[in-house]
Amino acid sequence: MGQIPILMDIIGFIKDSASQSKAAMLSDTKTLSLHLALLRATTDDPFTPPDPKHLDALLGSGYTSRATVSTVVEALMDRLQTTRDASVALKCLITAHHIVKRGSFILQDQLSVYLPMAAGTTLNFPISEITPRR
Repeated sequence: MGQIPILMDIIGFIKDSASQSKAAMLSDTKTLSLHLALLRATTDDPFTPPDPKHLDALLGSGYTSRATVSTVVEALMDRLQTTRDASVALKCLITAHHIVKRGSFILQDQLSVYLPMAAGTTLNFPISEITPRR
């Protein structure tokens, strides 16, 4: 019985490592550190909040070009909309909350521009994870 949570932790670690490796191979060199900071802030580990160091790196991107900030917001919203893991979705929402509360004007502006465009989309959770268990 205790082996299933351990197996799930191992699977989550492997998924996080694979996501970071994929980002390292496919991301533009200008935004690679921001993509990695986003992936590290929104890990699959359900017991740890987003690391403040990585949140600060994302918030610091708000003082760069609008194109870079747009890439960060798009990556955050893409991660939120494509995940099937509740802890990743929660961490994405926490990151968006930090952008709204502490982010620069450019970050907040790009987030506000992106949200109406994505208004028709929903989160990608199976019904079994949403319904409460009795």
